[in-house]
Order: sequence, then structure tokens, then C-alpha cells
Amino acid sequence: MIPQHRPCPVCRNGGATVLFEQRFDQLSGAHLLDGYDVVVCTACGAGFADRIPEQAEFDHYYRELSKYEGGHPTETRAPAIEGRFEDIATLLRRYIPGLHARTLEIGCGYGQLLWMLRQQGFTQLTGADPSPGCADAARRFYDVPVIASTVFTVPSPERLYEFLILTGVMEHIRDLDGTVKRFQELLAPEGRVFLEVPDASRLAPGMDAPFQEFSVEHINYFSPTSLDNLMTLRGFRVVASGRALRPLNGVASYTAWGVYEKSAAPPALRKDDETSAGLSAYIDGCRRLDLEMRAKIRHALPPEGRILVWGVGAHTLRLLATGGLDPGWIAAFVDSNPKYQDRDLRGIPVLSPQDLRGRTEPILISSRGCQSHIQRQIRDGLGMDNPLILLYEPYE
Repeated sequence: MIPQHRPCPVCRNGGATVLFEQRFDQLSGAHLLDGYDVVVCTACGAGFADRIPEQAEFDHYYRELSKYEGGHPTETRAPAIEGRFEDIATLLRRYIPGLHARTLEIGCGYGQLLWMLRQQGFTQLTGADPSPGCADAARRFYDVPVIASTVFTVPSPERLYEFLILTGVMEHIRDLDGTVKRFQELLAPEGRVFLEVPDASRLAPGMDAPFQEFSVEHINYFSPTSLDNLMTLRGFRVVASGRALRPLNGVASYTAWGVYEKSAAPPALRKDDETSAGLSAYIDGCRRLDLEMRAKIRHALPPEGRILVWGVGAHTLRLLATGGLDPGWIAAFVDSNPKYQDRDLRGIPVLSPQDLRGRTEPILISSRGCQSHIQRQIRDGLGMDNPLILLYEPYE
């Protein structure tokens, strides 16, 4: 069944211009979507993914196939703190209304940002994350209380929160109306929310894999203007907003951020004149890089043409769906996520890293952000000397 057209998630208008058609292959038993259209609203200029499933299907996907898990319960070493969190914590210090303000971070992962805020003296900190593994890891590694829940299921507190934090979350959520309504329900009068998202007006093709911003999970494309519009049309005023460059998972991302306060002021809408041009430039640049990457793969194929492909995320799913990877080349897929293992992709099995011992085929690392980590895992963790096919230069 083809999903119906989606109204603009910012202004609710029904008209949109298609800029790009994104397509994906699917793991067995893990169907979410085969692709979508990247569009721009003709009324307000916001960018978003059209023809996508309803929110419940995304909730099921994150619950059953989350890649944000938090490690094995027996692990005792805390993961390294992501560099972006120190910058964000310093920024938030200006806008959280006091060291004892009741603060909730939704989509907190391991709780590293909350831990950084605690180092700055904030005391009333709680997290929420859909992954029970992340909630457990946050408690074990950082002593941060985390509820295993989404924005839609986080329990209402006895005393309303004064500050909400969502970084790298709003681009994943289909039901933005319901999300902002939930902010209203969770926040005290004059409560504030901090949002940070990829900046769709400044997406840079070379900072990540081609078209990676149009992943299975990224379905909203905000500029600072469209992020402001989302909130001001739903009962908030803009306290402050800006742009930043954040390191993220071995690559980097230009972001848009804003601090918004509950308000009874009349709604305001400013036309977003940046997103369409920004997305179009990103698409053109990605097309060029994608052609280069496909040529690199073909050139690196061994004479017998059989390789192992490490990674079955959006990078691989897009290449399979669009002809960049031929299933006839692939002896097996590999992935560290247990939720992907023992499935198949185009009838080819997905193995765990431990299943590779004794195999000699070249290994194509199908990831930009995790390329260095996977390379170390193959060489140092598994002690394997298979030829490696690397598609990207290390990010500096």
C-alpha cells in the first residue's frame, strides 16, 4: 500500500514540490519504507519526506530495530563523551532558568549531555529515551535517571518541567503536531524547550556519505526559519536561535537550534527562503559524490567479484535499491547490531562480526561515520587481515 501524501508538518499546507526520490532496500522482517519523496512546501518553504508511514510504524521500528542500544549490560566502561555535548551544555547554561530548574531531555541516548549539565551545577535532571538499553546504560555509566519512553509516552510529572531538551530528535518524528502538543502538556507556564536539528539550508555533501541526510529515519528538513515557524504556530515564542557546526559520529553536521518559551502571543509565519536552495545544492553535490563512490566500488572488486559488506544501514540499503551494489558481488553482509543479525537482505544472510573468523573475502565497509571504528574492529578486535575496501577519507 502506497502511503498517502503528507501535509506540510510545519504549516499543514497540502502543496509541495518534489526535489528528489529516495529509495531503499529492506531487511527481511524489518519493513518500514521503500523510500520517499523529498519535497518542499509551496506555502511556507519547509522541507520534508512525503509518502511515508504513520507515526505508529516509526514507533514500532525504533522499538524493534533500534541501533541506539547502549551496550551489553555487563559492560563496565562508559562510552567516550561526544564532543558536541560540551558545546551544547555551555550554550544551555544561558537559557535554563536556574540550577535547580526541573529539566527533561527527550531522546537522551546514554545521558551524556545530562551528565555534562550536572558537571555545570544543574541538579534536577531526567532523561527519556525509547531504547531500554540506553536507559540502562545512562544509569550505569553516568548515574542519570532515564525513563524508557518516547515523547508521546513519557509520563506526566507530579511537578511540570521548566525546561525540555531535544537534540537530533525532531528530524526523526512524523507527528510534529502531537510532539509540540506534548511539550505544552509537560511544561510549566513560561516553560522552555531547546531544539537542535540538522540545518537543511546548509547541508554539505562531503561531510557524510552521499544522501545520508535522507536516511530511513530523517524525515523532516529544518532551516532556522522553519524550526521557528513550527514552534511559533503552536504556542511558543522564540527566545533565541542560531546555527552551529557539531562533530557527530566521526563526521560533522551543520545544525540549527532554538530556545522557545510557552506564550500566548499571536502565531507568526515567516517564509523559509533557504531550504529549497539548500536541499537542491545538497542533492546536486551528492549526485557527483555518489558517482565517484560507485566507480570506486567497481574498481575495488576482486577478479572473482565476491566481497563481504559490513553495515546494513541506510548507506547499504540505498546502494542496493539504486544499483550501486550488485547482490551478485556479495557473499554475506555483516553488522554489529544483534537486531539485524540472522536476517537477510536480497536473500543474502546478515552475519555477526564473530561469524567472519576464517573468511578471506575482501570487506567493503559501507559507512562513512563508522568507517574508522569498523576498520579498528576488523584489525584489532577480530585480528583479521582481509583486504579492506574503504570508500571515504578519514574525517578531520
